[in-house]
Amino acid sequence: MSPPPLVLDEDESFSMHTNVTTPGPQTVVLRGYITQRRSDGLYAAPLLPQLFYGQDGTQLSTWRQNLTGTGEQTILSRSGGLPTIPREELYWRRVGNGIAAPARVEEVESLSISLTPLLVGVVAAGILLWAVKS
Repeated sequence: MSPPPLVLDEDESFSMHTNVTTPGPQTVVLRGYITQRRSDGLYAAPLLPQLFYGQDGTQLSTWRQNLTGTGEQTILSRSGGLPTIPREELYWRRVGNGIAAPARVEEVESLSISLTPLLVGVVAAGILLWAVKS
């Protein structure tokens, strides 16, 4: 059974930390959705790499990045809704009618993982958070 997808509000901050043991190319893929409240309801769109900054602080264009240096590092991040991409570049789908507030994901401030020299591929698909805020 796979874990539930990561759900982030469009202006929510997020960071993923790792202990890099050997620098080099790595692919870290997040599975989930970004949400947006509009006057007619709640909308969700799949997470894209362009919605995150990479280890070097630049906006990603692909999930693959070249991790430099060793030790504790932030490899994926968002801060206060940045970076952004044009709304029309996301596939938005209405998921709520706006009448009853749906359950929301607990704010994710950080997520830590450890990457080993042999780990190249999908990492975060199995390390996702889902916590319903009370």
